[in-house]
Amino acid sequence: MKRLSYIRLLYQQAVAQSHAPAPLNFSTVLTFHDVMEYFFIVAVAHLGNKQGLDLRDAFVDNVKKLRAPDGNRLSSLDVVRRIGHDRNGFKHNGSIPGPDQVEQARRDVTMFLEGNCPRLFGVEFSDVSMLHIVPQDAVRDHLKAGRVAADAGDIQAGMAEVAFAFDQLIMTWSNGKYLSGSSFLAEAFNLDANDYRSSRRIEVFPRPSDKGVQDATGSLASSVREAFKDVERQLETVRHILRIQITGVDMMGYVRFAMIVPEIVVSANGNRDAVDRIGKLHYTPENYDLCEMFVVDSALRIGQGDFRLWMPQTYGDLDRAMAAMAENGGRLPDDM
Repeated sequence: MKRLSYIRLLYQQAVAQSHAPAPLNFSTVLTFHDVMEYFFIVAVAHLGNKQGLDLRDAFVDNVKKLRAPDGNRLSSLDVVRRIGHDRNGFKHNGSIPGPDQVEQARRDVTMFLEGNCPRLFGVEFSDVSMLHIVPQDAVRDHLKAGRVAADAGDIQAGMAEVAFAFDQLIMTWSNGKYLSGSSFLAEAFNLDANDYRSSRRIEVFPRPSDKGVQDATGSLASSVREAFKDVERQLETVRHILRIQITGVDMMGYVRFAMIVPEIVVSANGNRDAVDRIGKLHYTPENYDLCEMFVVDSALRIGQGDFRLWMPQTYGDLDRAMAAMAENGGRLPDDM
């Protein structure tokens, strides 16, 4: 199932790219062919090479020999020949595929996978879950709960779980990471995915005795406070965008994702709740699939480059770490 999950992920990436304008969609002809070829290899491994296939031979020749458990050949074999012709022309002869070839390749591969997946693996291709390849346990649990809700027709609950999944992904990645300020006195940029609270405070203005001056001073103080609040809101928006951007996720995809899914609101006691905004106007099965795919893609991107560095957190941690290093040959122990 993990291999089928990867095949579906690769297929959906190719489908998305195939809708891009030329020449950005040309390479999908190569990717669609790779999808079919990998699907064939996984099928041979799953069924056992009972036909004595030599995987060193050409794919277009081998696929004709493979038999499904019902004893018959695979369906849509003409698709393999046609896409192979377009792929070889593009890769080896420099023949640029046109929009009709890209669209044909998308339809052909979809037909090949949907027709043969249930015969070879006993599962509809559309039912293959990509959640098996999500490396973060908590993120995967939210996505599974969301998929159960969406399949039951409760798209609203599904969208909430998808929002929690991405929130968990960013929160887990961010915790413990920071960027130093630009000077000794500058505050470090904390990547922890919690609401930022500034330490800035506006001191109380001294109250003059004249009532007119009091009113003017009070009005000024109120305006300054509101101005600082507005600046804080703007800065937190910038911090949030930078926090997401640093992870390396697809920012254009994130904009659409964030406009649709519920907002995760953190209460004063730290509880996180999903609150529906105007994005609920677009709670559809299609948009749920798009949002789920975005989280899966983001989880894979973040998981590839994630890291953990132990840092002192409380008083005395640094001294204990230095002592542990001295006992461990100058290196921090693995259990720090």
